Amino acid sequence: MSGAPQPVREHLNTLAFSENDPIQAEAEAEADKEGSEGNAEHGYGKYNPGAEGQITQDAGVTRIEALYLVFGKGWGIYAFWASIGLIAYVYSLSRSTTAYYAQFATSSFGEHTVIGTIGVINAIVAGVAPPFIAKLADIWSRPHTLTLCVALYAVGYAMCAGAKNIQTVVAGQVIYNVGNTGITFMNSIIIADTTSLQWRAFADAAVNLPYVVNAFVAGYIVEDINAYSQNGWRWGYGMFCILLPVAMSPALAVLLIGDYRAKKLGVSLAKKTEVRTQTLNDSESLKGMTAWQKFRFYWTRLNAFGLLLMGFGFACLLTPMTLNTTAKGGYTNPSLIAMLVIGGILFISWLVWDCFFAEYPFMPRRVLNRTFLACVGVDFFYFFSSYLVNAYFTSWVYVVVDWSDRNYTFFNNIVTVAMCGFAIFFGLLMRYTHRYKYLQLIGLSIRIIGMGLTYHATKSPTDAVLVMSQVCIGFGGAISVISSYIGVQGSVPHQDMAIATAVLNLWSSIGSSISIAISSSVWNKEVPAHLSTYLGDTYNSTELAGIFGSIYVARATEPRALVKQAYMESMNKLFLSALIVSFGSILCGIFASNYYLDQKHNAIEQHKIIKFRNKKEIEEELKEKEKEERSSRD
Repeated sequence: MSGAPQPVREHLNTLAFSENDPIQAEAEAEADKEGSEGNAEHGYGKYNPGAEGQITQDAGVTRIEALYLVFGKGWGIYAFWASIGLIAYVYSLSRSTTAYYAQFATSSFGEHTVIGTIGVINAIVAGVAPPFIAKLADIWSRPHTLTLCVALYAVGYAMCAGAKNIQTVVAGQVIYNVGNTGITFMNSIIIADTTSLQWRAFADAAVNLPYVVNAFVAGYIVEDINAYSQNGWRWGYGMFCILLPVAMSPALAVLLIGDYRAKKLGVSLAKKTEVRTQTLNDSESLKGMTAWQKFRFYWTRLNAFGLLLMGFGFACLLTPMTLNTTAKGGYTNPSLIAMLVIGGILFISWLVWDCFFAEYPFMPRRVLNRTFLACVGVDFFYFFSSYLVNAYFTSWVYVVVDWSDRNYTFFNNIVTVAMCGFAIFFGLLMRYTHRYKYLQLIGLSIRIIGMGLTYHATKSPTDAVLVMSQVCIGFGGAISVISSYIGVQGSVPHQDMAIATAVLNLWSSIGSSISIAISSSVWNKEVPAHLSTYLGDTYNSTELAGIFGSIYVARATEPRALVKQAYMESMNKLFLSALIVSFGSILCGIFASNYYLDQKHNAIEQHKIIKFRNKKEIEEELKEKEKEERSSRD
């Protein structure tokens, strides 16, 4: 690149990858044809992205953009991506082995039915945590927030590994899930920070590719430590509460060092422009504050009060659905009634607070546009239908199918392998077609075929039907999940990207938590009833409760054919409901805007192009700017 230096603000607006793209001329022509006018037509024009200062940026956003100047082209950016890859590999190995231990941990204490309650709580946490994490990442920094998430992950797994009662298992699962959700969320945000729309799907797929390898490695790890035995799962949890933090230390070191340098550079660059970023506003306002004032500042910026109202509201509304079959009197139990009433009050209070009183509302109105709402609808129905099946699917398969522990683990990872394996192909397809909408609709249609096969499995659970159902679901999910992220992240400016993604995750979690609650209610009612019908003449009520309370016992109970029949009939209607609900995703997907995917960071800020500069170019331009600054002072 030659010629006069560009304004420094364009350092923060001109980001990653290549100097020359072989099809960039065609892409630019297509983008010009559909760009600003198309964006305005879809409601994007209200951002007025060309106006300086129209959208102020938080400190974390400015620093991640300055990070590209710190690394530039060369070893810095290679180390950066290598660190992300290392995080992805170790984390995927953890997820591939530990994701299914909860059912065995609860069964060890004779409390397998609690798995539904854990699922609801974790789904709520998975929805409420990303907004907190997104705000922290914006006003603090990406690497520091990721470090906090890793610490929570390790503490939660340590609690599970050493648990002496079911309460500790539940508490450990919740703490771990905050960290786990944070790691997943922060990885996706950092990838989105550093990639253009046209390469984002591929980059995300590449980072998740280790899941394909580790899905097969996981079966041998689980078998060797006998993880599905009464206490073997403890080693499974304990192993990764040590391995993950240690393995992620080099990656975090690279990110933290780069972020420290980017912090000074980002503030320096902001001072040299007329654009007033939130970086300066925050750093200036925090100087001289007392500890209490700083606490109030962050409490307000995080909208912590509103998010707590929302989290406790959803928890109180949904948890009774998992407890009604075991609580005395069901829904007439005074405790459950109180939870429902309090939950309703808290939920309404959250809506009132967020709409009228919150200085920094959970969901800024400016992020609302047709594509954003359509993608939220797609993922809501996607996860709602998924968890009507998935909440107890692995437990159901463990009982009705006679597989070894290794093969059982392989089966549980089929969806992950299919999603991560096919995602690379679809990422490249999006890169060269520059489109995502119709690919998503095709993927959702294939997923419906998989849901239909899952329903068929309740009548004939053959190996072929079960495996193909998971392959189809994974194939469709590979397209749909990343397409929703592309749609949401492309429809908002960089400043709002993290919170918009968090809102998408929230409604996905709301959908999954509602369906887990429904599924848990059905499981807790239908399975005992069918066990009584088929085995009531053979076993007394205490023995039947023991069979229901542990999938170990259920799988070993005779007559085996009657146990299988009881479990298959118990889930028949639930799986059919999941199939019907899955059509909702397609209906929502039709309304998304099919905008052009090019080298821009998003479809709003036309000036933010992803292109890394080399070190020499960066140094020359920074020196030029410093010279100008000294001249102006003199």
